Amino acid sequence: MRTAAPQTTFYEAYPLADLQPADYNPRLLSEEAFERLKVSIGRHGIVKPVILNADGTLVAGHQRTKAMKALGITHTPAVMLGTKVRLTDEIQFNLLHNRVETEASIVYAEPGPVGAWSWIPWETINVAHSRNKPFQQAISYMTGGHGAWGSVVIDDQGRIALNAEYAVVAAANHFDILAWTCPSLDAAQLVADLTGEYGVYDWSGLEDQAPVYNQHIVQPKRLRQYSSLKKAGKLAYKSETWEKLALPRLRKQPDMRVVDFGAGHGDYAKKLRAEDGYLIDDYEPYRTTPGKYAVDIKSVVGMIRTIEKRVAEHGLYDMVVLDSVINATTSLDYQHWVLTTVNALCRADGTVCIGTRNLLAELNFEKKQHSTSRHDSTRLSFLDKENVDMRFMQGKWMRIRYHTPESLQELLEAYFGEVKVVGRSNATLRATCKRPLRLSDLDYERALDEEFNMPYPNEFRHGRHKQLVENLVKLVKERGTP
Repeated sequence: MRTAAPQTTFYEAYPLADLQPADYNPRLLSEEAFERLKVSIGRHGIVKPVILNADGTLVAGHQRTKAMKALGITHTPAVMLGTKVRLTDEIQFNLLHNRVETEASIVYAEPGPVGAWSWIPWETINVAHSRNKPFQQAISYMTGGHGAWGSVVIDDQGRIALNAEYAVVAAANHFDILAWTCPSLDAAQLVADLTGEYGVYDWSGLEDQAPVYNQHIVQPKRLRQYSSLKKAGKLAYKSETWEKLALPRLRKQPDMRVVDFGAGHGDYAKKLRAEDGYLIDDYEPYRTTPGKYAVDIKSVVGMIRTIEKRVAEHGLYDMVVLDSVINATTSLDYQHWVLTTVNALCRADGTVCIGTRNLLAELNFEKKQHSTSRHDSTRLSFLDKENVDMRFMQGKWMRIRYHTPESLQELLEAYFGEVKVVGRSNATLRATCKRPLRLSDLDYERALDEEFNMPYPNEFRHGRHKQLVENLVKLVKERGTP
């Protein structure tokens, strides 16, 4: 039987002096945005309560609190959670609180008195059109665990002007919603003011506050089958990097030696080795047994031993495939180590085939999400100034990096003498690289040591990589220029 969510408490006038800021706030405001925020508060008042942890810590609303103090306001509407929540949930509240102002769904309800707070009975909520399912799912998860923490703005004609997705969740889960009622003539200006761009996200402090587990669960099954009977036998997902870059080259030169670096479950390598006899090795430092989260250390060490034997017998690889890896690196250091390692694995006259996430598609999604009520979004995203998005997946924070053709070209030219961005789709960018540049011995040693001896839970490292690193460093020193 499901336990009822803790009860939240609404304070119409909570003293700002009693608030304690959270240890980590991912939102940064420019001076211009801060001035716009103050103008908005001066025009409409505080129509969105801040959220407090049960101990009085400010979970969401840091910038509004700062603006209120600058305007001489001493009290704020606030919703206090019924129980103290963990840091990861604090950050989730902050993100949802900042991004929940959408009008994707169309919802009506019974308005309260104009210019006042009131509680709207869930029975009066009428959902005309429900969209933005990912937001609704995230809101539902947080309300189910922590109670009715959100609020809406409704006009005097009964249209939910802001936070419509929250109202959809309330109707579905049968809880009343806190609402500020505004005149319908003011609703458009209020929506424009509250949904403007107020700052950017900054994830630089998240590592210390809520550790990011490097690449552990970013392992797509690249040859996943459809589960429906109608599409039985068809593939739900293929790798564009393999299909458009690697396989055409491999079919022209079937005896080339290939390594799939960061191979996930290794689907392409297994299939092509078994069916066509291609000489493909694969390496995934976080390979898991299907259906489990625990890393299969024995399998990881086995892959290292195979690569070690291969380079000892035949030298560096003719082709290296790097599919959806640099977009999953948790830091710029890891991005550097990955690309340095790929550089080290490639022969002087070899080719590296790279696929990564397309920023332009993400920006188009962001623009639609902010600008239209007709867009049915498919995910939550929070891009920072370096085009990194944070996602909370299966209990872990994941960083997703995005590139434009220009930024990918510039990045790869630090590692290869010839770089061509050769294709793109809505999801990915693709590039081929040749003529690996000579990097410093220190760079190679550090990168190879990190990439072939990754950190695992409880700070465990297997330490079975030293011979491979020694072989690769030797081969890189001997590698000539094509």
